[in-house]
Amino acid sequence: MPAPPPPLAARSPGAEVRTATGAGAVAPWTRRFVWAFLAAFVIAGVFGFEAWPLTGWRLFADARSARQVSLQAVTVDAAGRERPVPWDDLPVRFRGNVQVLKGFEDLRPGQQAAVCTAWADAVRARGGEVRAVRIYRVETDVSRRAGDRAAPGTRSLRFTCRDGTVEASGGPGG
Repeated sequence: MPAPPPPLAARSPGAEVRTATGAGAVAPWTRRFVWAFLAAFVIAGVFGFEAWPLTGWRLFADARSARQVSLQAVTVDAAGRERPVPWDDLPVRFRGNVQVLKGFEDLRPGQQAAVCTAWADAVRARGGEVRAVRIYRVETDVSRRAGDRAAPGTRSLRFTCRDGTVEASGGPGG
């Protein structure tokens, strides 16, 4: 019959020591790991590294200007009425398309047409009528107030997608 394994304390040198509270001591390798992790965390914060799980704490620390620029996608029906693309009502694969919209201007024309077609097809699949998709550049001055909210932004048409084609309007500034 084989001998029983040695007690845990004998297998972990240094772990057999007890502290004043009666708790077992922490293994030396654990202390080294914790110190190395904390040092890496502080270095990432000081030097602005953005490598998960380390962070430079930029998520809410960046200053933002009063002028905010964004893009808005709307569908257009046969009567010319515009409705915002209902991102939350579309299938889950379209939920991240707000990020695609942010980079829409940088896509090649063929990619832009494919993206617009996918958005239009998704809205049609949920019962919407879509003749075109328009993408507006919206500039909002958040320092201007309408009650307790920012005043509505100014919209300028940037792209119109229709029948597999994309027509650009205006320039980078609107």
